[in-house]
Amino acid sequence: MLRFVLRHLGLTLVAVWGALSAVFLVLHSSGDPAVMMAPVGADEDQIARLSHALGYDRPLAEQYVTFFGDVLRGDFPDSLTFQQSALHVVLERLPATVTLAVTALLIACVAAAAAGLWSGSREGGGARREWPMWLVFLAQSVPGFYIGVLLVWIFGVQLRWLPTSGSEGAGALLLPALTLACGVTPPLARVFRNSLRGELARPYTRTGIALGMSRARVLRHAAHGSMLPTITILGLEAGALLGGTVIVESVFSWPGVGQLVITALQNEDYPLVLADLTFLITAFVLVNLIVDLLYGLLDPRVRHTSARS
Repeated sequence: MLRFVLRHLGLTLVAVWGALSAVFLVLHSSGDPAVMMAPVGADEDQIARLSHALGYDRPLAEQYVTFFGDVLRGDFPDSLTFQQSALHVVLERLPATVTLAVTALLIACVAAAAAGLWSGSREGGGARREWPMWLVFLAQSVPGFYIGVLLVWIFGVQLRWLPTSGSEGAGALLLPALTLACGVTPPLARVFRNSLRGELARPYTRTGIALGMSRARVLRHAAHGSMLPTITILGLEAGALLGGTVIVESVFSWPGVGQLVITALQNEDYPLVLADLTFLITAFVLVNLIVDLLYGLLDPRVRHTSARS
């Protein structure tokens, strides 16, 4: 188990290094960051002094080493918009994004389990068996932005049941969480349904039925066997949620990291963009590391295969 953990931890570090290297190169490909950070109307001398003070006039390789040193220390320049540490601004918004993402995942897991169990456990075909999956795929076919606007119009404007923006109270959380869940539920439901059908076709389920086991007990065992591939998709979607919150948080004015990205881009706040991207990339990779480790705990065969390779 230790070798399995160390191997995946090493791969995670390599992934973080590669992604942050890409961020560094992309942000520097547009030219001197000091040009974006300088006040409007600054002349060339002011830009040159700012570039020298921040070290952007040094060789690119030296800036690259300094960049990773700052990332490891969590030492980012002050945000131009908020006039404080960019990392501190990101961490202040983190709880709101985590709350939104976790709520969306819980809703998606419940909806995917219900739709997958209904469609995967019933014999035959047609609308009676597949209607939950049709609803799920319909939600997938509509962009998240339009789903958010539609939910605001129905539940916020027409029915006036829920607030349409802000983060005050549990009601304000429901609409953005539902919008995010609509994008996560379809892949989870599809994988769980297909895995469940495969498990129900295996000999051990037929043997259990022949021995007199109840249908509910057989389904419970089959559902447990279907969890492994579903967990893999769940990990990918959980990481993607952190990036997907950018649009949803903007639609609902949810004060999270996603909305902060839009603010940073609109204001050309280079330090804040850098801190935001660094956080989102690191969080995505760490979530997938947790899923890989959880996968190994649930299925010992994964650990043994990894150890042999």
